[in-house]
Amino acid sequence: MAAVMMNGVGPDGAMKPNLDQKLNNHGGDTKAISSSEIVQQQTPARSLQSDNPLRMNDLPDEIVHITENFLSLNQLLSRLAQRSHNELEDTIRSLAKKPLPMPPMLNGNADHNTIEDLSNENLDKKVTLLKFAQEQHAKWVKALVITDWSKKASTLSKLIDLKVHMHTQMEKYDFVLDRMMHNKRNLAYARLPSPDLKTALEVLANGDAPWMPDLGYIPPPEMSPEDQLKWLEDLDTLLSLRLTIDDHDKIPYHFRNYRIGSGRVTFIVKGEFEVDLTIADDDPEKQYWFIDFRFLFRPAPPGLSENLRMYLELKVNEVLGAEGLAGCYKYLHELFLTHKINELRRQAMELSVGRWVDALNVERLNRSLAVQYWTSRYPAKAPNAPKSWIIIGVHSAAPSGGLRATAPTSRLALRWFRDNQEVKDIEIPLDEADLSMERILKDVIGRHTQHILTLMHTGLRNKPRFVNKEDHLVLELSRKQPSESLLTMQLTKLDSMVVRVDQIGGTFAVQPRTRPMPMAESNLNTPGRDPVAVIGWVRNTFAMEELVRRGKSQGWVVGKPPVKPDDLRNILSNREQTDAMAWFRKQGWRPQFYVLAHLSMSGDQWWLIELTTPNSNSAASTAGGIRIRTHVQLQFASKQAIMESPSFFSDLNYFTSAMISKMRDLRELHSRRINHIDQPCIRPGLSSNIRMPTIFIRTSEVLPSLSGKGSLGRWAADEVRLSVDNVQSSSSTEVDRRGENRSALSTRMDSRIVIASEARLRVLDKSKFRQLSSRVDRDVAFNHKTGEFVLQLRSELGETMIDKLISRLQTIERLYEFLGSISRAPRGVQCETVTLRRVVFTYSDLPQPVSEELAALQPPTKRWKVVLDFADPRTVKLVLEKNNPHIRAVDMLQTLANSPRGLERLPFYLPTTLAVYRALDSISDAWLQLQVSRKGTFEIFTKNIDLATIRYDLPGPQARRLTLDVKLVSRRGELSWHVKRTDAEPNKSNDEFSRVLKEVWNTKSPNWKSLSTSACGPASAGVEELLKGIDKAVRTLLESPPLVLQQQQQRQPVVQPGQQPQVQNQANGVMNRGPQRPGLPGAGGLGAQMRQKQVPQAPMGNHVVDLT
Repeated sequence: MAAVMMNGVGPDGAMKPNLDQKLNNHGGDTKAISSSEIVQQQTPARSLQSDNPLRMNDLPDEIVHITENFLSLNQLLSRLAQRSHNELEDTIRSLAKKPLPMPPMLNGNADHNTIEDLSNENLDKKVTLLKFAQEQHAKWVKALVITDWSKKASTLSKLIDLKVHMHTQMEKYDFVLDRMMHNKRNLAYARLPSPDLKTALEVLANGDAPWMPDLGYIPPPEMSPEDQLKWLEDLDTLLSLRLTIDDHDKIPYHFRNYRIGSGRVTFIVKGEFEVDLTIADDDPEKQYWFIDFRFLFRPAPPGLSENLRMYLELKVNEVLGAEGLAGCYKYLHELFLTHKINELRRQAMELSVGRWVDALNVERLNRSLAVQYWTSRYPAKAPNAPKSWIIIGVHSAAPSGGLRATAPTSRLALRWFRDNQEVKDIEIPLDEADLSMERILKDVIGRHTQHILTLMHTGLRNKPRFVNKEDHLVLELSRKQPSESLLTMQLTKLDSMVVRVDQIGGTFAVQPRTRPMPMAESNLNTPGRDPVAVIGWVRNTFAMEELVRRGKSQGWVVGKPPVKPDDLRNILSNREQTDAMAWFRKQGWRPQFYVLAHLSMSGDQWWLIELTTPNSNSAASTAGGIRIRTHVQLQFASKQAIMESPSFFSDLNYFTSAMISKMRDLRELHSRRINHIDQPCIRPGLSSNIRMPTIFIRTSEVLPSLSGKGSLGRWAADEVRLSVDNVQSSSSTEVDRRGENRSALSTRMDSRIVIASEARLRVLDKSKFRQLSSRVDRDVAFNHKTGEFVLQLRSELGETMIDKLISRLQTIERLYEFLGSISRAPRGVQCETVTLRRVVFTYSDLPQPVSEELAALQPPTKRWKVVLDFADPRTVKLVLEKNNPHIRAVDMLQTLANSPRGLERLPFYLPTTLAVYRALDSISDAWLQLQVSRKGTFEIFTKNIDLATIRYDLPGPQARRLTLDVKLVSRRGELSWHVKRTDAEPNKSNDEFSRVLKEVWNTKSPNWKSLSTSACGPASAGVEELLKGIDKAVRTLLESPPLVLQQQQQRQPVVQPGQQPQVQNQANGVMNRGPQRPGLPGAGGLGAQMRQKQVPQAPMGNHVVDLT
């Protein structure tokens, strides 16, 4: 009967409501089950042993044989011996740790004849040893007693069985007596009085019995609807007055939300319940009475059962009478907190056998609920695998630190244990108005998933690859739907890796399902594996497979490592186990060149490796086989460039070929001791933005003039940028176009690699190159906006470009020198064509200051063309057109152009000396016929471009010779030609040349200036008129011999000053009627012979001052 009552079933088989269990023992009477009931329940189980015919004693079957907690004597003595031995060792160690006593010493010697050591240390050791002996003695005495009693074990076993049997029977008697007295006490409420059969028969027969007393009850009058409404309104008024005035301070904080109507007050607790109460008396000291109750959360039953309603009404009225409204709220609040926990447990149980099967473990605690999730995350073979669970219980809301919160009340609280550690810094809210265990689990699992993916994202984000933003790493989180939280990592340009966490099982799921992904997923779900390392391995493996596939399709060979791993330590210092490597080699390359690809989460690295050949004499190859001779890291603008462009491997071919060629240039610069900087730069033309090799060369070490010590000064930046522009295959047609000998190339390959490089030089003053066109030459361009020269250089793979670069820079320097002189030259010099190979300009006489009207009437002046050929970098070739007056000085001009600052002086001298040389040509042509008829000779000696000597030889009985120097001088900032005599006898009284020249020296002309014994003419048409006037005066001596001329000189009257213009006009008329030049200079004749008679060239000296 007791066992049946424990299961909630009565003797008649009907279910009895166990309200104490539902309401968590709130106010219910509980009965403790005695030990006799337990024995009574266990007795049938033990009686099963009677079926066994083999028993250890001869007692009847009703007596149960006790064998529990029996221990063999042998085991007891063994354990006792082992314990005694262990305690003895501990005692000895403790005695050894104690300090030794210090005996008294006399004169430094200890007394060894003392009777007894009574020091505290020695006494303490003795006490410890004595206690140990006493304890062990007591234990072994007990063991001896037990050993003696073991001889009577069979008899004692029977005695024990009888003792237990008798005790059980006594408990049964006590239990039956207690049950009988309990039933007797309960039957008192079921006792009924004896029935009055006489009265009952009379009432049933006649409807009334005359002997029945009339109590005189007056039935209440029936209430009309108006009266009922008024009664309810009066009741509402009483409730309002009572709650506003009398019970205002007694209303609990959570009962402040209420409404009054229909004779009742409804207290509303949001998210929990509504309770209707009323009053039965207008006395404010009387209690409230329970009417109805409603749930305010979901899910909840639609209503209360009759039994539960009766029970609630009884309990609530009892609490209202004892504790008032505060007790009512506390009772109902605690009741429904328990009900909510039971509801959450019911939902968790449904989930554990439904969608979340084998993923949840639900356990009910003392008014709490524990739910473990992700039970199948780790295999069962991992006993120490971490677990995660939540506990939902009632929080007392007790304030911490002794501070009392406003209206504290208990509430549902959730504790989260993640991987065996409680998470205290995160508070997970609970929606008490809408209970959903699945939503709570999703929230917790969402936070757990966020924690896992955030740790992975943080670990990956700190890698250099993602710090430098070479790859994309995206973390998407969702607490409501944990399955939507994912971590996306870029593998290649088109492929990405997505990592999710299954919200039910807690395992990792990886997409896409390509070859390395299943292995990665298995490693991620293995306890103890680092997820960051696993994901890094996936990225490197996947990217390397993509590289190998693309490289093989474009003619690259992937082979085994040609060197030992130890040889790569100096190159790959931060190598990890998750890295991937591959050795690439282009078909057709020499066997010692490789490209090493190293993919790592620290950043991808590409290396150009040059190995030692077996025939190499280097110490590395001789010592131990093939070793690394040279290694150069290939720089890319973007580390993800390997996935950015399909043409990456073709660009890589260009780049590595350019690097091999650039090594030759670096070695050449090093051998010449030219300072340089090797710095890779982005080449926008390549699709993968490869950093092509670029060398910055110190220009002042190539062109000494840029050091600031030269005459030109610093005209350009002190660096020239040499970079590889393109790598091409040179065909035979290009070889023919360059004019090379094909027979000499017969042993070469038909297709060769040609490196096209680009050199950039920035000038400091752009304005001095304004006369240049944008396209200076077929391989030279000039940017007027930036002031940069762009030079295109070409050479075969393995050849240096330094020689060509230096040659081009020297040509630009000569061009700068010439253009600077052009800008400073007189206005008569004009450029027509300017290239690095050829400069064409024209010049004419120096312009004279005249009015605009006269300038418009003058005919256009003759302009002479000059060509400067810079094809030969060692010398400048000067070419003049035919009939140019300067042809007689072409060798001097050639020498001047190739001299220091010669190109700067050339544009100055040509227009300045044009009038002189034109006058000399005109005079020479006029004397051709005279020389043929032997009437006299005229010779010109050009010592320098600015100094010429003319000599007249006249026939007669006595030779007559006149020598004049024509020299360019500068006085007071103005240039002029100075003409003076330089022969031996200029001051003789009978010198006829002095007489005729005196007329010229004393002539007042606006075109020259007389200096008594010489004259100066400006560097224009004035000096030409002066020279022709001198020639006219000298030719007058040809008409008479010297003696006749002397007599005529004695009889000749003095010429009046007014007659000088007439003589001058006559002289001009003779000059105008002079003969024309019969032929070209240098084509034969006396004029050509005269031009060839030149004295040895003398240094220019200081003939002209301040030429600039």
